[in-house]
Order: sequence, then C-alpha cells, then structure tokens
Amino acid sequence: MYDLIIVGGGPGGYSAALRASQLGMKVLLVEKKRIGGVCLNEGCIPTKALLHAAHTLLEMKKGEEFGLHLGSFGLEWERVQAYVRRSVEKLVGGVEYLLRKTGVEVIEGEGSLLGPGRVKVGEEEFSSRWVILATGSRPMELAQIPFGGRILTSSRLMFTDRIPRSLVIVGAGAIGLEMATAFSLLGAEVKVVEALATPLGGMDRDMASFLLRALREVGVEVLTSTKVEGAEQGNGGVRLRLQDGKELEAEFVLVSVGRVPNSEIFKPLLEVDDRGFLKVDPSLQTSMEGVYAIGDIVGPPLLAHKAHHQGVYVVEKLAGKEAAPPRVIPMAVFTEPEFASVGLNETRARALGLKFKKARFPLAANGRAVTLEQEGVVKVLSDEDGRLLGVQILAPSASEIISEAALAIREGLKASRLADAVHVHPTVSEALMEAAMALEGRAIHILNR
Repeated sequence: MYDLIIVGGGPGGYSAALRASQLGMKVLLVEKKRIGGVCLNEGCIPTKALLHAAHTLLEMKKGEEFGLHLGSFGLEWERVQAYVRRSVEKLVGGVEYLLRKTGVEVIEGEGSLLGPGRVKVGEEEFSSRWVILATGSRPMELAQIPFGGRILTSSRLMFTDRIPRSLVIVGAGAIGLEMATAFSLLGAEVKVVEALATPLGGMDRDMASFLLRALREVGVEVLTSTKVEGAEQGNGGVRLRLQDGKELEAEFVLVSVGRVPNSEIFKPLLEVDDRGFLKVDPSLQTSMEGVYAIGDIVGPPLLAHKAHHQGVYVVEKLAGKEAAPPRVIPMAVFTEPEFASVGLNETRARALGLKFKKARFPLAANGRAVTLEQEGVVKVLSDEDGRLLGVQILAPSASEIISEAALAIREGLKASRLADAVHVHPTVSEALMEAAMALEGRAIHILNR
C-alpha cells in the first residue's frame, strides 16, 4: 500500500514524486519509457542543446565582422548529436539518482487506472491513497500529411543521420519555430507553413511582425495564412500541395501542428472534454475522487514548467500544506533572439474588451543589446490604473527575463514597480524596466509619446 502512485515520469510526474518523498510519503512512480518523459529525452532538453550548438556556430561566423579571425571551421553532425545526447544523459541520470536517494520506487511499464487508488502495470495491481496521472502528450498527426518516410515528428528530426538540405515545417508553434531556427543556422534551407495569420497561435500582429523579421534574419521564411492540402513522397523528398494551388518541395517535412493528450487509457473511467483532455476541478482532481491529473493531459498551455508546478501543488495540498495552483504561466520560444510572453497580449486584451495602456521599448536603445549586436523589442500592457496585464519580450535571454514580469503579474503589481526596481547596467533586462517607464512617459533612452 502506497500513499501516492504517479503514472508518468516526465517533469510533472517526477517533480511530484520527489516532493511527495520529501514530505514523507511512500511513493510509486510508473513510467512507460524513460524517466524525464518527452521533455528531457526528446523535447525541451535536446532541442535546447541543439539550439546552443546552432547559436555557437552563428557567433563564430559573426566574429569575422568585428575582427575575430577563426580560420576554417566546420560542422560534424555526429559530434553535435553526441553532445545533445550527453546533455540528455546527464540530466536524466541526475533525476534517476534523486529518485533512488529519496526512496521513490520506480517501475517501468504502462500504468492503467482500475479505480480510486488502484493502478495496474502489466499483470500487477498496486494500491494507494491517491493517484496522480501525468502521462503527457504526443505530436498531432494530420490526415492529409500522415507521419512516415520523410514526413517526421520533431523527435525523429532531432536524430536524423544528417542535416537536411531543405526542410519544410508545417506549423509555426514553439516547436516548429525552434526547429526552424536550429536547422537554418546549421545550414538547411527552411520554410515554415502556418495556417493562421500569425505564428505562435494568437500572437498579436505587432509583435508577430518583429518575430517574423528576426526569423528572416536567420534564413527562415514563414508563410502565414497558408494551409497544406496534401503531400507526395518520392525518392528525393516530399512535395506539399498548398491550398492556393502552389507547391513546396523539400528533402524532409516536419509536421508540428500541436499535440494531443495521452489520455485514451483513462477514458473509460474519467471524464474528458471534446479534445480528449481530462476534466479536472480547481484542485486538479479528476471526476474520480482521489485521482488527480497534471500537465499536458489537463489542457493548455502544454508546458513542462506548468506540469512541474501543478505536480508540486497537488502533493503539497494532499499533505495538508497551504498551496495554490499555478495561474500565471509564462512561455518562451528559443528562437534567435528568444521570444517570451506572460499575461495578456494586445490581441487578447482587445478581444476581452479591456481598456488598457501599452508601451514598447526597442533594443536598439539598450546598451547591452547593442554590444551583442542584437535587435528586438519589449512590449508591456497595463490596465488604466497602471496594473500590469501582460509582457512580451523579443530579446536575448527573454526566457530568463520574463519570470520577473510573471512574478509582478501574479502579485498584482503596477507596472511602475517594475520601472522603479533597480536593474543592473548594462543588461538586456533594463529594456523591461524602460518599457514599464514608457507607460508613464518617463523612459530615459527613447522619446516618450
């Protein structure tokens, strides 16, 4: 008899397991493949390692522009992939070590739910006071472009035997844009096809124009408002048929149009919505008492850090501690430069009928960005009383800076509090400070309008 059984060993599941063990619970963690889930083994971590390699190559090339003569240099794909795998192994090994040392029992296999507190793995049944389901998601497949052959998922693209000469990516979400950035910088000819009018689904047109320009700078062409009707594979590549009658050809195609929850195994017992996500109450309990669900299987945003915080929240609540579920969740896309966002953007604020103030600060006026030879922009929104509603950042290290804005929004702070906080000079984070100052017409390094 366990206190807690967790089905799924990704960021949400293993974080919940470790926190539960810290709180004295007897924990069983069930993982179908490998601890770390998609994030550590196939997604978040390997893609960031690949992007780091691509960024390093870009910096080596740019060095010539300001007098750094490196001589000849090249790219060995096998060694790049070895570096990516080392990164994965180090992190997965670290999590496995923590689980062992904290007494979490781990079993390999597919866990199915039999009822309240009852889980089956293979032919064995296990019982517990509570169950947390954290089985994640998988790539969505399009009927007109089924996976197979040269039509790949992001996981398969990561570990191809060579860098494609040409690549078409269907879908301008986070995964698609990160893969586009990495492979373009590594030498592939890359085009992205997106059915919506802007990338990243619902991004406001103002910031989308800056992001699309940044993508063009690294060789990525994005075709928005463009739908794919079908595909034909041949010996040399793939031909995509577009809705407007045009065609695109590439050696490989990546389909990255979203993800679907791994919830099928629970559907006979638990309520799901029309997209297959498990229905949960505000405490993340499913329709079955004592059974909770976290991460991708409970719906957007499908982010590892959301799953992590949800897992810790549920465990602390079960342990009788004061806890609140995560409600302000930032996102980041590791393009060149990075794009990060939290709270409302302008498009969403208008759709909600909100009255708001907005301001932008260009990185051309930021000292650190100038020395890095990077362009970008920070955009902030506040309500009429000055309370921060949303922040969007296109800048180096945007993923690191956005957490400051997430904290401010979570605490209900006014933008002026960001403006008055002392930021180190010279740093890119000063752009967030000055954008907040610009809301009140007191930015120092731009003309206030």
